[in-house]
Amino acid sequence: MNRLLIRAQFLLFILLWMAPWGSMVSAHQMDTLFVKGPVNDELSRYYTWFENKDGKLPLSAVLDSLKAGKFHKTISDGAFNKGFTKSAYWLAIYVKNDTTVRLPVLWSFYNNNITFTLYEADKNTGSTTYYGSSSSMEPLSNRPYPVRSISFRVDLQPQESKLLLVKAQTINADNIYFPTDITTVDDFLEWETHYTFLIGRYIGYFMFALVFNILLWLALKNRIHLWHAAYVMSLIGFNLNEFLFDSFTFPDWLYHLWVCLPKSMFLLLPVYFSFHIFQLFVNQKQEFPVFYKLFSIYKIIALAVLTIVLFNSFALPFDNVFVSVGRRTAYYFSFAGLVLLVANIISGIIRRHYYTILYSISTIFLLLAFLDFILNTLQVGQLFFISPGNITVAFTFEILALTVIFVFKYKDEKNSSIKALNETVSLRNSWATEIIKVQESERERIARDLHDDVGATLSTLKLHLSNNPLKTRDQQEAADYERTMELISKITEDVRSISHDLLPHDFINDGLFFSLQNRVDELNYNGKIKFQLVIEGDEATVDHTTAMIIYRIVNELITNIIKHSDASEASVQLALLDTYIQIIIEDNGIGMNTVTNKSGIGLRNIAKRVEFLNGEMHIDSSKKGSTFIITIPVLNNNHINDAN
Repeated sequence: MNRLLIRAQFLLFILLWMAPWGSMVSAHQMDTLFVKGPVNDELSRYYTWFENKDGKLPLSAVLDSLKAGKFHKTISDGAFNKGFTKSAYWLAIYVKNDTTVRLPVLWSFYNNNITFTLYEADKNTGSTTYYGSSSSMEPLSNRPYPVRSISFRVDLQPQESKLLLVKAQTINADNIYFPTDITTVDDFLEWETHYTFLIGRYIGYFMFALVFNILLWLALKNRIHLWHAAYVMSLIGFNLNEFLFDSFTFPDWLYHLWVCLPKSMFLLLPVYFSFHIFQLFVNQKQEFPVFYKLFSIYKIIALAVLTIVLFNSFALPFDNVFVSVGRRTAYYFSFAGLVLLVANIISGIIRRHYYTILYSISTIFLLLAFLDFILNTLQVGQLFFISPGNITVAFTFEILALTVIFVFKYKDEKNSSIKALNETVSLRNSWATEIIKVQESERERIARDLHDDVGATLSTLKLHLSNNPLKTRDQQEAADYERTMELISKITEDVRSISHDLLPHDFINDGLFFSLQNRVDELNYNGKIKFQLVIEGDEATVDHTTAMIIYRIVNELITNIIKHSDASEASVQLALLDTYIQIIIEDNGIGMNTVTNKSGIGLRNIAKRVEFLNGEMHIDSSKKGSTFIITIPVLNNNHINDAN
């Protein structure tokens, strides 16, 4: 039963499609559109159409074709669509004012690059009335009715019916496609007002996305945001062109140039920019090298096609064969680009590539919308429709999704960069620690050699010379002998001092506090400056390397006081606290020259050691003395402990 019903419906459809119309005065063969107010019916239920292959058929011949039943009827839920064609098409419709008042109506056509010419035929006398001819190539001021669509006003007297015929012929286009409707003027203006506000909100949102991406590019210097801004701009142009709002947007002088650009160019541009975004987003060069080569070749060809189309738009007539080939190539190449992009996305999904999956989520709707647009243009069919337009809604979704994904990707890359930086810093600190450990080890060896070998040798030499009796020497020899013994004593003392500076004797066993105390006691016993040492804390909390560096910092500062301060008193304070180490060294000397002394080798060495421990050093110097305050955070020195 179901099969019979389906066959019956199919045969009925074929019969309706093939049924010829009778004469133009036979009202029963053409449905009449009764207008009482706002019209909500699909107009394709009422109009019939006729193909004029060369576009030169006169109106009288068209009327004869209507009478001869050569017009066809195709009921559809979409626009009038005949795909790529060079033919002109005629539409005929009966319209009747089904009220008792005069009723102005508008027959509107929503597409650019098509010229529409409207006639009225009197069914009784056969006479015709010319309403006008217009296209979107003309600015608003030159159109029959100053709105974004090409609209013709027809006044209907009470109960009056009219036969209207319109001729549609391409100009700067290669396909016939246009939505059309007939409704009252008041209903049209009310609907256009709401629709304009709706599209205006979308365009405003797109403009915000454009500015936002430009600001992101300026702030982050990431090329993907610059390409995304160009992508947004191209889609703004596409939407202005597609929804005919370009006539409101540009002044007349600029609009005359703008309308020369074919719609296929606004289709290929977003595909071209989306390739750049995809390549950067998924790191295509590394992750998909084969597709990267294909994408690179495609971009070169696409750029060449765009250049040719742009040149042809201003240099050659719209009906030139090269111009037509360029426009069609842009359409087909846009479709090929979408296929290539989808192929790469599918490959990435199969490989479970993370960023490809994210990109596919954000753009799948837009890819389907563009695919639907191209298939509809090629007269293959329409997949779906969402008001106010598939591409507009899909683009809105894509902007939201890509913005979130870009922010997420930036955060992820930032965290990865911080992690890599931390690892680099940790590695650098580890290397520095190892270098310092090697240096300290070498210092220990040199100090030990000086103390044990050189020092012992000098002591032996001094003892040997002391065994020679002075009575065997004359006065000159005795003087030389005394001078030699003094030099040996000085050399021995210098070797002992250098050895102590390199490493205090038994520092490893005695520790930081005891070594500092020995150093201060020795200076107080032999020197002219009285030093005071104040120690606080537990030295067991400080590792050997840090303790050695602290000792060298303190010893270097003490040496500077001895050499340069001319002080009589000095104090050394060392506090090992829970969260930081603090060193305060003061003297009552003459102060230091901030230009000369602060750039000395000794202070530079101290500054480098403090910097290695992530510490800070402050110097306060005047004619009454100098104060050095060094603060070293304990928690920031974990890298030293880890290295040990």
